[in-house]
Amino acid sequence: MGDRVAGTAGVSRGGYVRYLDLINSVSRPLPPMPVADLGPPVLTPLGVPLAGARVMLLGSAGVHLREDPPFAPVNDLGFRRIPAGTDPARLRPSHPTPMRRPGLRDVNVVFPYRRLAELAADGVIGGVTEVHLSMLGAIKRLRALADEVAPAVAAEAREQGADLLFVVPLCPACHQAMAVVARVVERCGLPTVCSTNARDITMLVKPPRSGFLNFPLGNCVGRPLQAGEQRAACADILALATRSEPAAMIVDLPFQWPDPTWPEQVAAQYQQEADVLRRQRASEFHHGVHYAADEVAAITGRF
Repeated sequence: MGDRVAGTAGVSRGGYVRYLDLINSVSRPLPPMPVADLGPPVLTPLGVPLAGARVMLLGSAGVHLREDPPFAPVNDLGFRRIPAGTDPARLRPSHPTPMRRPGLRDVNVVFPYRRLAELAADGVIGGVTEVHLSMLGAIKRLRALADEVAPAVAAEAREQGADLLFVVPLCPACHQAMAVVARVVERCGLPTVCSTNARDITMLVKPPRSGFLNFPLGNCVGRPLQAGEQRAACADILALATRSEPAAMIVDLPFQWPDPTWPEQVAAQYQQEADVLRRQRASEFHHGVHYAADEVAAITGRF
């Protein structure tokens, strides 16, 4: 996964953030954040040309209609249907992490449904489903996620006529949870593509096909209010659906964040907010038991 830069915990020589190293460093004395190291995933071929494929979006930022209650901050195993024609002003991400801030400025950064509609209008994809799906991906109950939620997502996508599921994770925990969903959906016979800003986690959990955008977490498919950049990133990720090998592919996307020192800035921010991170990680424990580690162990034994 690349060497760390001396003196900068969590930053690789390749210039990307190793979020697990960073989280584990600043949240001591807690045990390491558990993330599953899984085997190769199943790959399901795209059954139609990309230009004829109907795409469904699955986002993990907890985007919801403003008139509806927000998602639970942790272990919300439900998903919600967001009509494809919804006005962006009616949508809001409810994920508790500060990484939702770019999505507060521009919901399409974390839930790029408008970008998919534009790509359909341009003929890059065949169309979009009538509804997209939204979850809040801070999920530690991985067995229930794999056994109950992911098959339901696959069934919903099939019912909506999707040929391809585009998965967009937000936070580090989301990257694990949504990768598990993508793996199960692919096992159910529906191809998936994923965005990722957390290369180290994606390398471990191994969703079937991922496009790595080396931007700060929260800028899932580009910078806020940069529609052209978002659209181009989405197109590059969607194009991975036409590839049948290698399994667990991670393709670097050709975009650069304007400030090259951003990884060091992210590492410094994590250090400054160490108490906040420790409080967030408290959800991994129940009555003193690190149940999240048990969930990871159970998933690792099954995939």
